[in-house]
Amino acid sequence: MNAINSGISEQAAVVFDLETVNEIIENIYHYLNKHKEYLNSLNVFPVPDGDTGLNMVLTLQGAMAHMKINEKNYSHSGEYLEDFAEQMLLNSRGCSGVILSLFAQGFTQITANNDFSKENIYRAIENGDRNAYEGTENPREGTMLTIMKALSEKYAELMSKQDNPFAIIQQTIPYLKEVLNQTPEMLPVLKQAGVVDSGGAGFIVLLEGINNELGQYIDTGIPVPNLLRIGRITRKLLNKRLSELRKSPLAPLILNIDSSRIQNSRLAEALQNVRNMLVNLHVNHNNRNGRSLKRKKIIADLQYLDNSWNPEIKEKFCTEFVLESNAILSKNQLKEKIGHYGDSLIIVNANNKYKVHIHTNKPNDLFEEVSQYGTLLFTKVDDMKKQHRNFISDDEIDYEKDKSVFCIVSGKGFADILQKIGADDILCYGKNKPSVNQLVKGLNDLKAKNIIAASDDGDILMALKYAVTLCKSSVYIVESENPVSLISILMNISKDYDIHTMFEAAMNNVNNIPFCGIARSTRHVLSQGGSPVNKGDYFAVYQKKIVLADKSKERLMTNVVEKISATHTLVTIYKGADAKNDNNLMKQLKNQFPSLDFEEYYGGQPDYLYYLTFD
Repeated sequence: MNAINSGISEQAAVVFDLETVNEIIENIYHYLNKHKEYLNSLNVFPVPDGDTGLNMVLTLQGAMAHMKINEKNYSHSGEYLEDFAEQMLLNSRGCSGVILSLFAQGFTQITANNDFSKENIYRAIENGDRNAYEGTENPREGTMLTIMKALSEKYAELMSKQDNPFAIIQQTIPYLKEVLNQTPEMLPVLKQAGVVDSGGAGFIVLLEGINNELGQYIDTGIPVPNLLRIGRITRKLLNKRLSELRKSPLAPLILNIDSSRIQNSRLAEALQNVRNMLVNLHVNHNNRNGRSLKRKKIIADLQYLDNSWNPEIKEKFCTEFVLESNAILSKNQLKEKIGHYGDSLIIVNANNKYKVHIHTNKPNDLFEEVSQYGTLLFTKVDDMKKQHRNFISDDEIDYEKDKSVFCIVSGKGFADILQKIGADDILCYGKNKPSVNQLVKGLNDLKAKNIIAASDDGDILMALKYAVTLCKSSVYIVESENPVSLISILMNISKDYDIHTMFEAAMNNVNNIPFCGIARSTRHVLSQGGSPVNKGDYFAVYQKKIVLADKSKERLMTNVVEKISATHTLVTIYKGADAKNDNNLMKQLKNQFPSLDFEEYYGGQPDYLYYLTFD
């Protein structure tokens, strides 16, 4: 059976088969996903565009999706993990996803030899740190890279005191949190925003997830399988009579278990409750109903734990879908119709929409049935297939044109505008940053020998640069950071010129249009001048700095136009997705500034209410 050896002492050696490795990865992914919103909230600007946690989650999710449908045979788990890391990189999104993937790539390059000894784990961490640092353009302290370096240094320090690599990693976490708390002192922008680095926080959350899964293999004196067997026997005895448990040889063992040495907190709590019941068996003997309820709860907890530790996965496909239906009137009705397809069924509904999670061996049959009741708005399995189809092939491209312009933008309105003024193709990604795979596919689909590529978000730059190394065209990246820059680029280049002249013109005009972004603050911060910006206030960002803020959106807009338009005659307003139906702003500004001309377009950007440009 394919396996890896943990490399710890012979008495404590642990062997994982590939199915267990997959389960561990999935559990780590779920742990990271639980903390996604916390990580998202740590964005530097108080704009609701924080997606560090989401990008890390989607990076893992994309790799997991590929590995599930990959038919490759692996000689051992070291080889498997190396392939998984490569899939992380190909599915990485945003800076956080790319940097995390680079660390995983470097780590698994060392463990590809299937050696998981503490010494080789150290070499792997060191290589992961180096690979992430070298692969990051303009690496800075106070970021995820700082936490990776701290992990390498602390692990090296603890190696002489501990043989178990899982225990060493566990013991680094408190120190890494101390380093994370120092990141605002390393990056002034973090200090101004009052947050720690979101990427560093995400890396620590990932390590905590790893510790949760592998901590059970740290020698606590009570192996988890033994504890579960104790729980199983206890449950059987509790199902009979309490007196049976009291007379059992198991009773002294339960009474003397040190709960602090049990890694699983829920198991420790359940066994503590059994201990309390044994100790107080003679107390309140008339309160049979209360005692019966407690016993049932303990039995249920032990049953749940037993099930959750079952290594056998009967249903192979983790399936999700959203169903819009007027025929289904309740969650229970839908549960009755689809419950037989598998297990781990979770249904959440809002009005006539039902979000469903289920583990099943027959996702296609399930989709076919639920389609009879309404419209499927989303299916996770379909998304996996799309990612697989989009995967890089070895096919040669027959170039159909010499040069093209490729734009990556989040707002549908901006996508339409860019298409009209000269973009050959648009990747409109909405709220979720595009993966490396999606970027490669978009570039290759152009079938152009030379491509100028530009994005509306600097966080996409690392993924785009890695995509270019996998693309079959010559790609020239314009390091733009907003949709206004894309408009400026397209308005100032001509496809009649050669690619080098086009690229030079694009670079010279990337910041040619002055603009201001208007958003609503998600936290308390300080403006560039030191004035407070309270949570819920509207604020204006000009040249990457918060220059104005106000509780009134209308008053803020007036102040922005008054302050910035002094030498301009035309103000163009691009409305975001949340301001699409705001039809009063133009009238107000025209009345207040009769000497200025105003134009208005729908940009559809998800994070900023408005972009204002000044010509």
